[in-house]
Amino acid sequence: MSKIKAIFEERKKSGLKVNIAYITPEYPFSGLTVPLAVMLAENNVQIIEIGVPFSDPLADGPVIQKSSFEALKKNINIEKILNLVTEIKEQTDVAIVLMTYINPILSFGIDSFIAGCLKAGVSGIIIPDLPLDEIALVKKAFDDAGLDLIMLAAPTTPSDRLENIASNSRGFIYCVSVTGVTGIRKTDYIDQTTYDFLNRIRSLSSKPIAIGFGLSEREQLNRLAPYTDGFIIGSALIKTMEPASDKFEALKFARDFIQKVFSN
Repeated sequence: MSKIKAIFEERKKSGLKVNIAYITPEYPFSGLTVPLAVMLAENNVQIIEIGVPFSDPLADGPVIQKSSFEALKKNINIEKILNLVTEIKEQTDVAIVLMTYINPILSFGIDSFIAGCLKAGVSGIIIPDLPLDEIALVKKAFDDAGLDLIMLAAPTTPSDRLENIASNSRGFIYCVSVTGVTGIRKTDYIDQTTYDFLNRIRSLSSKPIAIGFGLSEREQLNRLAPYTDGFIIGSALIKTMEPASDKFEALKFARDFIQKVFSN
C-alpha cells in the first residue's frame, strides 16, 4: 500500500479528513521551505504538495504564478527541490507530493526523475498538463517505482473519461472544484454543481478523493466535508505569507492560518 493511500485510510478510520497544503519552494523567502514543511506537518497537515516552478504554469492562478516566477529567479529546479525534500524527510515523515509539468520531467529525464524522487522520499506526482491519453509516457515507470500518479478531474469531465481518470489515478483523485485555474474564491462559489461532481466521482470509484482550487476558509471545508476525503489549500496559504517581513514572520502567519482552517 502506498504511503498516501495509507494516510487516507488511517484518517478515515478516525473520522477525519486528510489535509493537504501546497507550497512554492523558497517563497516568499529563501530558507523557508524546510521549516515551513516541518511546521505544517506539526500542525495537522498530512500531505505537503511542493510545486516545481515552470515558465508556463497553465493550471495556476496569479498567486501561484507569481510565486513560481520568483522561485525561477532563484534558480529553483527539480534537483534543488529534491534536496529540500531530503532535508524535510530527515525531520518529519510527512508525505510529499510534487506538482510539476511534464516538460521539467522530460528535461530532467524520466529515469533520473524517478530515481531522485525515490531517494529523496517523494510519495506522489501531479502533472496537470499530462493528458489522460498520454499518461503511458510515465505511468508504468511510476507504478513500477511505487510513485503515485495523482490525476486531476474537473466538473466538466465527461463520465466515461472521469471513469478512466479514476481507474488510473493512484493515491487519491484530485478533484478540481471549479473550471479554471487555482486561486482564492468566495465561499459561495461552492454550489450544487460541486456536490454533484463529487457524488459522480463517488459513484465511479471507491478511491479517496481530495478537492482543491479555491479553498481558503474553514466554512468551505465544512460544507464540502460530507462529499470528500481531503482538502487541498495552496494560494490562500501562499498569500497569507506574502506580507511577512522575514521568514520567521512568514512561518507565524502560515501557522496561524493553517491552525484556523485545518482545525478538526
